[in-house]
Amino acid sequence: MGFAVGENVGPYQISAYLGQGGMATIYKAHQLTLDRDVALKVIHPALKNDEAFLARLNREAAILAKLNHPNIVSVFDFGECDGLPYLVMRFIQGQTLKQILQAQKLSTERILETARAIGAALTYAHAHGVLHRDVKPSNILIDEEGNCYLTDFGLARLAHSSESTMSRDMLIGSPQYISPEQAKSEPVDERSDIYSFGAVLYEMFTHHVPFQGDTPYATIMAHINDPLPAPRALNPEIPLAVEQVLAKALAKDRAERYASISDMVTALENAVRGPQTVEDPNAVPIVLNPFQSGSPDSRTAPRTGIPHKRLALIAVGVLAVCLVAVCSMTFAALSKQFPFIALNQPAATSTRTIAASVLPTATPLAPTSTAPVASIAPATATPLRPIAIPTLASDSPRGKIAYSVATGERVEQHSVWIANANGSDARQIADSAIWPAFSPDGKQLAYVRLKSPDGVYVANSDGSGARLVVGSADTCCVQWSPDSKRLAYFRGNLKKSGSIFTASADGTNVAELTVGFNPAWSPDGNRLAYTSCHPTTNQCGLFLFDVRTKTSTIITRDNGANPQWSPRGDKIVYQADDGKGHINVFVVNADGTGVKQLTTGKNNDGQPTWSRDGSFVFWRSDQNGAGWAIFVMRADGSNPRLLINNTPASISWGRESLSTAP
Repeated sequence: MGFAVGENVGPYQISAYLGQGGMATIYKAHQLTLDRDVALKVIHPALKNDEAFLARLNREAAILAKLNHPNIVSVFDFGECDGLPYLVMRFIQGQTLKQILQAQKLSTERILETARAIGAALTYAHAHGVLHRDVKPSNILIDEEGNCYLTDFGLARLAHSSESTMSRDMLIGSPQYISPEQAKSEPVDERSDIYSFGAVLYEMFTHHVPFQGDTPYATIMAHINDPLPAPRALNPEIPLAVEQVLAKALAKDRAERYASISDMVTALENAVRGPQTVEDPNAVPIVLNPFQSGSPDSRTAPRTGIPHKRLALIAVGVLAVCLVAVCSMTFAALSKQFPFIALNQPAATSTRTIAASVLPTATPLAPTSTAPVASIAPATATPLRPIAIPTLASDSPRGKIAYSVATGERVEQHSVWIANANGSDARQIADSAIWPAFSPDGKQLAYVRLKSPDGVYVANSDGSGARLVVGSADTCCVQWSPDSKRLAYFRGNLKKSGSIFTASADGTNVAELTVGFNPAWSPDGNRLAYTSCHPTTNQCGLFLFDVRTKTSTIITRDNGANPQWSPRGDKIVYQADDGKGHINVFVVNADGTGVKQLTTGKNNDGQPTWSRDGSFVFWRSDQNGAGWAIFVMRADGSNPRLLINNTPASISWGRESLSTAP
């Protein structure tokens, strides 16, 4: 459930919906008693009965309320409305440092001003025994007067306590800014915040994060293993003394870092203000990480080895970091399954109002309670030439299949196609689109359009009559209810977090159900299978949401994703890591028993879906070496074969899906 604009939450009246994260929905509200705007963080309904989570939330509120510093976003109140706990925080109108860095390069003086302000905030928090543990540009707010604020202590930890203010079992941190000790599940202290803040300063000076792998797991391992890329190789204007400060702040061994945040900020000021002399013989050495193809984002570096006896322990720690469910959906196995393409959308130029309590993983989303109406003509592009493998008629699937194709990273290089289920008569029916889903009778097709006006569209199955029903740039994974009256879809950031919503087929009656993604409706319409992680145990896999009781149950604990119900409703096919580093297709009974692996390739097999009669399973795979082709097999996994080869090898399957029709 959520709150509508104009609705009262205690003494606070909702004035705007700002966004959501794994734990909470963020609103701008007006405090009627004091006539002031505030930021309201309302905890997600899925967590309201989790006693352990609520106890830690109470402790978090108590701790944050005691942090009274001009550069820390204040907590005003903590209450409950309709059974949902909420935090009330100061509302900051401005931008995040992340937004500013995306738009411009900062002067050295501006960097120093930010370092002083955030350094003062961290020094104050550390003096009061609180570690932030998630210092990053999106958690630094800058108001219209240029004042800086540190926000989102939701992942904070008492410096001298063995328990986090959130889940004791949560391993916290954002991959681009996480300290090596956090990544290895080792105890943390103030020097972990020094490392993360050092990574922020590194990005401010160079406009690049220190480490960026192809997946969150690779990025985290780079923090543990890889030499620091020399800042002056990215920005030759950086003074040598500043480079030495950054290197010391980002030392792998915390004993080699600064003893305190204030020491680091003082050293930075001296490096900028003082005379530039010869290299300090006591400085932490930097190993230059050479770049390939002239791109600072394609870094490679010699790796410092990890003793084998510690490798398993470190791997567990790294995976745990990636499995932080309520704060970030960026976990290792699922990120491996979803190497999402970064589309080249036009950059926003307007200043956005930022809530003080926006979660680390939240992305402001547009309300969709009233869907705008738009129409587009069906695409007429020349179809690709499919490769169909002849088979015996008795072993050929019937009906139709819809799929998405990506021939490049630009919006216009994504398209939705339909073909006969045997691979013949392939044709494009929508451009700049992904995630197709046939209605149960096969007469309509829903999909997500990437070009403005973007959102969920519904069209006739031939692509004609397309109309926008859910207007939002952050939707995907659309699915029809069995009676064709409702749509289920994900809204949020697939690399981070978001929720499953439902809406009437015309876009009205929008309702938020639960945290997760990849919703799939059961044939009886009573349940939704979806992918998520438990908020306190970090168990990730497939869940079932009962639409009648509004409760969820986990049925697999294998990081499963992309569930699809069999036509009879007794089985679910899905993809998961096979434990050997590959993604494969699995099937499980609807009660969670009888898990069976259907594909055993050494490549990646995923995005499975059933034929409408339940006799076949279609899936995507890169096993033929020519790209993300579509394959088909019998429902028991026998007789696998290539059906349609339609996507170059360089394109990921992250924005592709399959759907079948009678």
